[in-house]
Amino acid sequence: MSALFVASYIGLWVLVVFLGVLVVLMYRHFGMMSLGTLEGVQRDGLPLGTQAPAIGGITADGTDRGWEPKTGRPQLLLFAAPDCEPCATVMPIVNKLAASPAGAGLDFSAVVPGPRSEVVRMTNLYHPPYLCLAEDGSGAFNRFRVRVTPFGFIIGTDGRVLAKGLCGDANRLRDLLNAAGLQDLATAVPTPGQPVRLVAPLTSELRASSANGVANGKARVAPSSDQR
Repeated sequence: MSALFVASYIGLWVLVVFLGVLVVLMYRHFGMMSLGTLEGVQRDGLPLGTQAPAIGGITADGTDRGWEPKTGRPQLLLFAAPDCEPCATVMPIVNKLAASPAGAGLDFSAVVPGPRSEVVRMTNLYHPPYLCLAEDGSGAFNRFRVRVTPFGFIIGTDGRVLAKGLCGDANRLRDLLNAAGLQDLATAVPTPGQPVRLVAPLTSELRASSANGVANGKARVAPSSDQR
């Protein structure tokens, strides 16, 4: 009888754990669906027209650096992470755009969550030819209201948010640039011939953390894709 009771008790806890995991997965799924809607895109990230705040961070070589919104030039500020699977797709595309002649008209910067070790991983994986910072306790993700990566902002010459959105592939990146009125740059976005794969091992399995959607001053939402 006691053995049956113990087995039932263990079985009950297994069921509770299973249901807990199921609830978390459902919450994540519906949260990602919300991010793909107009309301979700408008809610995440700083509101359009908002003055972007200056942020600080640390580079891979340990240098304390800052990012300034008012530079007199348009900027792409990309929030990304080394364990983000959509980031593995879009980072090489952003790198190619930044190194292209068309990219000379736009300043590029990336912010990585966590301490310096995370930006070291990021630079070792992608070798971005532009400023890449770890937020390192500065609260950059919270200040820009970013919950998932890769999330991009186009900042205008006056330091205000022109466009924002999740940009996990070439199409979403084009939509982001088009939403900011940067059609020439959007046209120059390279399209990889095949899916981009990581060439360096990671310490943990890649996790997808993006949905689709871009908002601009006209509250435009990009078409959905199959990306998860």
